[in-house]
Amino acid sequence: MLDPRRLRLLVMLESLTTVRAVAAAASMSPSAVSQQLSVLEGECGIPLLERHGRMIRPTPAGHALAAGSVEILDRIATAEEELRDWQGASGVVRVGTFTSALTAFVVEAAGAIEAAHEGLRVSLSELPPERIVAALARGEIDVAVVGDYGDGSSPYPAEIDKTPLVTDPLLAILPADHPLAGSPVTFDQLRDERWLLDGTDLERHVVARCRRAGLEPAVAGRISSHEPLMQAVAVGLGVTVLPSLAVEPRPNVTTSPLDPSTGRTLSLLVRPEASRRHSIVVTREALAATAAVKLARLRG
Repeated sequence: MLDPRRLRLLVMLESLTTVRAVAAAASMSPSAVSQQLSVLEGECGIPLLERHGRMIRPTPAGHALAAGSVEILDRIATAEEELRDWQGASGVVRVGTFTSALTAFVVEAAGAIEAAHEGLRVSLSELPPERIVAALARGEIDVAVVGDYGDGSSPYPAEIDKTPLVTDPLLAILPADHPLAGSPVTFDQLRDERWLLDGTDLERHVVARCRRAGLEPAVAGRISSHEPLMQAVAVGLGVTVLPSLAVEPRPNVTTSPLDPSTGRTLSLLVRPEASRRHSIVVTREALAATAAVKLARLRG
C-alpha cells in the first residue's frame, strides 16, 4: 500500500523541483526526503525519478502518479476533516491570491476566520496571477482567489470548482487637477495621454480596450506595484486604469468611472475533491462576505 506521506513528497518535488526545497517545506532533512522517495519508488516497482547530477525530476510515470496523488491526498484530508467536524472547523487552509486581493480583503477575512474558529488556521500565499491556478491544481494551495476580465485571457480548467465573489469595476486614475477629473471617462478621451501600466492581465485588458476604441496607448512606464503606480500618476507622469479594490486614496489623485463601464470578476477556485471540507466551506463564506462588505464601502 502506498504511503500518503511519501506521495505528498512526490507531489511537492514536482512543484518545488529540488529535494532541498522539498526538505525545507516538509521540515525534513534532504537525505530523509531522498530516502522516502526511494522507498516509494521501490513500492511502485517502476522508475519514478530521473537523476541529472544533483537534480532529481519525476519520470513520466512519476508525473502521472503525482497528478493522481493530488486527488488521493484531498480525499484523505476531507475524510480526516469530516471526523474533526464533530468538534468544529479545524486544521489549516492554504489560500493563494494576488497582491491587491490580499490587501483589499483576503487578509481581513483570514483574521475573521481564525477569530471565529479557534482550531482553524489560514496560511496565506502571495502569488503572481499566472501561477495561482497551477498552484491550486498541484495541491500547493487549497483555495485560490483570482480575477477575470471576461475577455478569455484567464481560462480555468473545467474540473475546477469556481464561485464568483464580486464584480470589481475598473476606474480611470488621473491627477487631481486633470480636466476630466470627477466625470465618467471614455478611452477615446484619453487618446493623447501617456499611460502607466502594470504588466499583468490588467494591462492586456486595458490595451485591448484602447485598441477597440481606435487608439494605441503611449506607454510611459510599467510599474507592477499599484502604490508606486498611483504615486507616478500623482506627480503627473501619466494616467492608468485600476480595479476599485486596488485603489488606496492618496493626495493629488482622483478616480473616475469608465464609460462604458468594465470590470473584473473576483472568484474563488477550489478543487472539487476539497470543496466538501468544512474548513473550505467556512473559508469560502468568509472571503465572499468580506469582499462584498469592502466593495459596498467603496461604493457607499
